[in-house]
Amino acid sequence: MRITKRIISSLLSLLSIQFIATNALPITPVPASRAASRYVIENPLPYAVQTHEVIRVPNTNVILISQMSNSVLLKATVNNQGIIQDIGAFQLGQNTSALHGLALSKNYPGHVWVTLQKDNKLVLLDPMVKSISFPPTVIKEIDVPAPGLGPHYVGEYGDELWSTLQDSSDVLRINYKTPSDYTIYKGLPRPIFIAQHPDNGQFYTGEDNSASIMKIEPATNKTTQLSIPSSAGVTPVGLIAGPKGHGIWFTLLGNATHGTGTIGNLHADDTITYHTLSSSPLSSNASLLHLAFDPKAKTNYTIWLLASSIINSSALDMIIKVTFDESWSKIVSEDIVVTPTHLNKAHRILVSPNNVLATELASSKLVSYYTL
Repeated sequence: MRITKRIISSLLSLLSIQFIATNALPITPVPASRAASRYVIENPLPYAVQTHEVIRVPNTNVILISQMSNSVLLKATVNNQGIIQDIGAFQLGQNTSALHGLALSKNYPGHVWVTLQKDNKLVLLDPMVKSISFPPTVIKEIDVPAPGLGPHYVGEYGDELWSTLQDSSDVLRINYKTPSDYTIYKGLPRPIFIAQHPDNGQFYTGEDNSASIMKIEPATNKTTQLSIPSSAGVTPVGLIAGPKGHGIWFTLLGNATHGTGTIGNLHADDTITYHTLSSSPLSSNASLLHLAFDPKAKTNYTIWLLASSIINSSALDMIIKVTFDESWSKIVSEDIVVTPTHLNKAHRILVSPNNVLATELASSKLVSYYTL
């Protein structure tokens, strides 16, 4: 039989098919699970040099945002993804009054306490949430007593307001029903936030220019300074009460060139446990400015941190989700989201069941982060 090129080609093809059939690369189906998709949206706000605090009015879809540089209060409706649907802007006082702190009132449900830092006032507002176009109404004004100066944070505790007086480095306790009943506690530069310890009942304030936390015992008016060791970091800023039994938590911002990614847990006996983020260089060097507990923190042991470029031009602005073990003594996971706008000086964080909001101080934006 004459062997032709066609026969040789056919034989080679058969051999190739047999080789592939017996030596094929195995292909096996595997599970195709995936994590939830993440979305980061920046809501543009009316322009201001400094956009500061953000709070949500309970049982509504209304958020309030303070802009300090022009003393403007923004009132906005947001959907479940934190996307602004409508917004109104209202100047409180003069453009130099320096609207700053925002705090919900418990004794006046639906009302809000605000600080006018340069006017030296604490003001109770009805934000008039029925309509974005309705201006807020003033319910009560309280002058900060001398020599106190420059209210920053304000918080309602029973019949009393506690306020950090940033410009005079003091802390004010004042009965808002009887304003003549007050105490001014001299601190170190500069008190920023105040929290009442959930376990010992005393008040604490972080003094960011002094690497110290001041403890205040109202029954005796005694104050004590708790120093932050340089090994942990400097500039204690965000400071909030944790779940009962788990003390006060605060962040360390660092300095103009370096962050340490560290948060502190202040216990009832005034000892402090420090936790340092370590999942990546992004978190371990983070300049942490603010924090908030997850609405389900009692069961998911989660805290949200806001990293900021506010004093460090090499720092990233980030939202960081940190989950602890059941005892809140060990970090078990970290999840990092970098905000789209670089060097926005991220400032405050607000956590709801549906989303996380953060103000961008320098860019006139509100970040919304949510997952699906």
